[in-house]
Amino acid sequence: MKKYIYKLGVLMFALFIVAACSEFDEDLEKRNIDTKNASVVPPGPLFTNAVLDYYYLMLETNVNNNVFRLYSQYWAQTTYPDESQYNQTTRNIGRNMWRTLYRDVLKDLDGAKVSINATVLPGVDPARETGVRDNQLATIQIIEVLAYSNLVDLFGNVPYTEALDIENPQPSYDDGATVYSKILTSLDEAIDLIDASYGGLDANDPIYGGDMAMWKAYANSLKLRLALRLSDVNPAVAKAKAEEAATETLISGNEANFKLEYMPLSPNTNPLWVDLVQSGRKDFVPANHLVDYMNAQNDPRRAVYFTLYEGVYQGGIYGTANSYSSNSHIGDLFHDPELTGVLMSYSEVEFLLAEALARGYAVGGTIEGHYNDGIQASMEEWGVDATDIASYLAQAEVAYATAAGDWKVKIGSQKWLSLYNNGFEGWSTYRLLDFGILKGFPQFDDDDNVIGYDAPNVPVRFLYPIEEATLNGAKYDVAATAIGGDEMDTKLFWDLN
Repeated sequence: MKKYIYKLGVLMFALFIVAACSEFDEDLEKRNIDTKNASVVPPGPLFTNAVLDYYYLMLETNVNNNVFRLYSQYWAQTTYPDESQYNQTTRNIGRNMWRTLYRDVLKDLDGAKVSINATVLPGVDPARETGVRDNQLATIQIIEVLAYSNLVDLFGNVPYTEALDIENPQPSYDDGATVYSKILTSLDEAIDLIDASYGGLDANDPIYGGDMAMWKAYANSLKLRLALRLSDVNPAVAKAKAEEAATETLISGNEANFKLEYMPLSPNTNPLWVDLVQSGRKDFVPANHLVDYMNAQNDPRRAVYFTLYEGVYQGGIYGTANSYSSNSHIGDLFHDPELTGVLMSYSEVEFLLAEALARGYAVGGTIEGHYNDGIQASMEEWGVDATDIASYLAQAEVAYATAAGDWKVKIGSQKWLSLYNNGFEGWSTYRLLDFGILKGFPQFDDDDNVIGYDAPNVPVRFLYPIEEATLNGAKYDVAATAIGGDEMDTKLFWDLN
């Protein structure tokens, strides 16, 4: 009997030692976790950071990174007109856009996806866990589609399949048309993943706060935009995708715009405030091409877009160095640190629908109806009075039935006006529709009076970063040859006219 008691005691002592050691190891493991430098980053902050970096790039006006308001000829420059003269190399603007989109946006989004797939939500109903996870992944996928579409629209062929593999510093470039095909498929997958009865990234979603119904409306609106990019080069796909999008809920009011709300204090202000106010610089004035066109139409948005100069709206001569003190200035609203940043608006969606109808697509409504709604939505977005909106629409120069030009000129010019604070889309609209307002460099007489303009010479793409030629030379050479040369006037695959 004593022998058995002895053996039982030994066994219990051994179990005690094992348990103690296990507890000690667990405690030691916890003590070795660096709580200030996480080894696994949660998905929320990665997504938030990617979105903030994306909006900053697309909304700022620092000429090292974003020259779209200049290429759209919304603004002219004062002391240093290099960017208005389409100098892309001095500041290596393409490199900065390339780095931001790949490194700061897409790589963070990729990390967020990895983190979501590796995370288990303890104590959560499995159906809800799946729904929330799918919504989070869909949200990330939508921004990925947006970023890749921008890269193609900027450069042409770009790395896609091998883009984010850190083990491969020399990725191959995918054909731009192929990238578009893949991201449209990816966008459809994201739309199908969304279940609006569940949340998403919620507090880490600075755009819609996890409202998945709004995300779905935006995704369908983005699908409509991308479909119409293909309308000249692949009309069958463009028609099918546009019609699919139009059968679903789209952005249908300014409250649903794809937007970011900014705060009054740095570093959470609208980036325009940083460039126009905090910098103390006076580098920009409204461009004469825009101001003259709006003057001719008595456009009530002038009071928002610009200030008066000696009782009139006067723009600086685009492509030259202008006097800041002798022209109208950028409107006061654009100096507000809390100005909402909008990268897709209800107005744009209405103009897209008008364009789709003009191309013969079955998207519902009438061309004139969507055209009018696009103008009205833009006016309302900028706080224009209803009476002034009605008066504007009634003008023969504006009314769809009597305005000059074909549908591309009518829709394109009014859409361009509405995109004043979204220079990238203003520039893209010009490239796709060629609506005729943008001009080449001015010609002067002996008294420095403008007597005419050269043929339009607006760049239609950006040069690849210099580093690509030096660090990824073989793949760069293939890509440059495939698109027809790494030049600013080499047209993208969808830009046929």
